Amino acid sequence: MTDEKISTAQEYHWATKHLRNRIKPHYLDFSNYPDPVKAYDYIKKIDLTKELANPDVDLNSIFTQPDQAGFSKPFRLNTLNEILLLSYGVTRTGFSANGAEFFFRTVPSAGGLYPCHLYLAVRYMDGLETGVYYCNLIQGFLGMIHRGEPPAQRKNEISFSLIVTGEFFNSSWKYRERAFRYILLDSGHLIENISLAVNALDQFFSIDYDFDDEKVSRFLSLDQTKEVPLACVNVGQDENAVKNLIQIGPDLTGLKAEEKKRLTIPISYPLLQKIYDLSKVISYNDDAGLQNMQVVAGQPQKSINLFDLTNDSKTDFKDPSVKINYANTVFRRCSKRNFIPQELDRNRAFSLIRLTATLFGTKSDLSGKVDHHLALGISCQNVSGLDDGFYLFSPDRLSLLLMSLGHFQDHLSKVCLDQRWIKNAALNFLFMANFECLEKEFGPRGYRYLLMQSGRIAQRIYLAATGLDLGCCGVGALYDEEAQNLFGLNKESALFYVVSAGPIKK
Repeated sequence: MTDEKISTAQEYHWATKHLRNRIKPHYLDFSNYPDPVKAYDYIKKIDLTKELANPDVDLNSIFTQPDQAGFSKPFRLNTLNEILLLSYGVTRTGFSANGAEFFFRTVPSAGGLYPCHLYLAVRYMDGLETGVYYCNLIQGFLGMIHRGEPPAQRKNEISFSLIVTGEFFNSSWKYRERAFRYILLDSGHLIENISLAVNALDQFFSIDYDFDDEKVSRFLSLDQTKEVPLACVNVGQDENAVKNLIQIGPDLTGLKAEEKKRLTIPISYPLLQKIYDLSKVISYNDDAGLQNMQVVAGQPQKSINLFDLTNDSKTDFKDPSVKINYANTVFRRCSKRNFIPQELDRNRAFSLIRLTATLFGTKSDLSGKVDHHLALGISCQNVSGLDDGFYLFSPDRLSLLLMSLGHFQDHLSKVCLDQRWIKNAALNFLFMANFECLEKEFGPRGYRYLLMQSGRIAQRIYLAATGLDLGCCGVGALYDEEAQNLFGLNKESALFYVVSAGPIKK
């Protein structure tokens, strides 16, 4: 299907499907490897320290407490420093296939390509000028790219936004037209890391997906054929004022820095531009309802209450009382996929499953409305207390519903482009949705909402698995129709992301 014939996100998704023995060969040109960061003739630079106060926050509590619990604490420049390090900081270095230095970050990224950029729009912050900054976490500085004027009538209260963008070529270099999928998932991982960091440091915030793309692109000076805005995390000391804060952009009347020309030459894929242009339109259809959202037919064989296991006769479940240090876990997180076919004990299995279920919005907010379109499932094997098989989370995420007994991991590894390590994972978390139903309610922009929300949940799986001393690795590459058939999904639905977790070789 050509880009001219694409008119929905669902059509884009299936136009970029993988078919066995029909994936076109693709030469990876390492002489034209994407730049990991942008460069400007900066107006000024503010160095960031690599020191972290290591806030004594328990991962369990930050996952389960409501956002912005308690009172917003005083905000200082070093607080911003900590938020940025926890969100997108460098955890270690290595070398890529072309011999260039490679920087691992606090979030995973498809192919290690890190297509997301992070900008800071400051309205008021003690110790930092009003304006727009590019966050270069690899070289460790904030670079001012547009100077602004502080609000004439300000309350001297902290007010800023962290804006997540996606650069097409940084992902399409490897994934071509399929890159929009990975950019959205990567963005979700980053958004969740930002929200966890802001929450851990006791600041009020809101996540905004429904801004005016054109307006945000203008004040970031983005070329929308190359880089696009995807999400804004607004931070302030007033719980109500942070909502839709990005619409009140800083007053940018001062100097503006020019972006430096890069050595790499981006390759354009019209289909990427097409799906982005479709997704720019904000559309709601409240009359669409939530009927027929199911992804699989049939009734569950049994239900397991995840939060009341005391009556289960198989094994006593004890909720682990050991604290998991949040900051330490963020910096230890990395993709580990050397899974071994060893039984996963019941305590860690159910702790991981329960922590996965903690990010769940209400129908009154956007992420909650979108979340109701996400069918989250698990295929498991070798897990104490759970029969091998395919499960779905209940709509309220309080229970697991056994849909089918059986051994799915080996078949799933073949579906995921024959990545054989998947067959040894104890748990494979499955992200599925009925795209037709999603698009009826939100239009093509719903595709953005859903995949970013999925990335947020996946980031929690990564962190929870790390804290529980388990391996974890995400997979977005799969034979789409084979995945559909494996789990008996209806024709309107798709499996679009798999996150594997379980014991690994030490």
